[in-house]
Amino acid sequence: MIIDVHVHLPVIDGCTTLQQKKERLLLEMKKNHVAKCIVISDSDLVSPIGNLDECVELFSDIDNVYVVGGISPFSAYETQLEKLKHYIEKKKLVGIKLFPGHEAFYLTDDRLKAVYELAVKYNVPMLFHSGWENSQFGTARLAGEVANTYPDLKLVCCHCFYPEISDCFSLIKQPNVYFDMSSIADDLSIIEDIKCAAAQLIRMAPDRVLFGSDYSCCDQMQHIEFVRSLGLDSAMQERVFFKNAEELYLSVLL
Repeated sequence: MIIDVHVHLPVIDGCTTLQQKKERLLLEMKKNHVAKCIVISDSDLVSPIGNLDECVELFSDIDNVYVVGGISPFSAYETQLEKLKHYIEKKKLVGIKLFPGHEAFYLTDDRLKAVYELAVKYNVPMLFHSGWENSQFGTARLAGEVANTYPDLKLVCCHCFYPEISDCFSLIKQPNVYFDMSSIADDLSIIEDIKCAAAQLIRMAPDRVLFGSDYSCCDQMQHIEFVRSLGLDSAMQERVFFKNAEELYLSVLL
């Protein structure tokens, strides 16, 4: 089984409505034999990949697609916090996501105290964007500070600080930090170096690394094949492809 823990509604030619984007995502899952996935809403209130309310409503009738709610300290923060609380209590969300780097705030910004405390209170994973452009806003050092400040917080590093995957190694000692592999198979020109670092990360923390693709920004099947190419034993591959996701995300709904 495969659970993709990091997808967005597709922004693809021919998909203009949210319903069309939903149908395209479901087709992609079926084509690639992905049993379940987690859609991450945008933190913006108006977005082509859907805001919090839109993503929750769109997948309310689907039993194998779950939603993580994006939030920003710059976009109706107090109102969005209340919405997150409401949806979490109604078992409509399996996590919360911050977008440092896409937005100009640091993981240790004092304004984030309220959302971290919300995630701890309801025991839902707290995701954050890392790597790529403007990576200084969500570094391994800052993630370590957050993990130490909130030891009961389940902190998920999306993209594993790509392309500097080895930055994850300094966080292995933090038992409440998890790693989402989305987008790391994106650039074939550096794929061999990425494979070495990813395989080492998985072997160092096999119960805290999760498969993700970042569809539709990245190719879902390319990421599936990437994991299969790492030479993992069957037990470790199962953990990455679905068991870790079940324990971290789907347990929220129990």
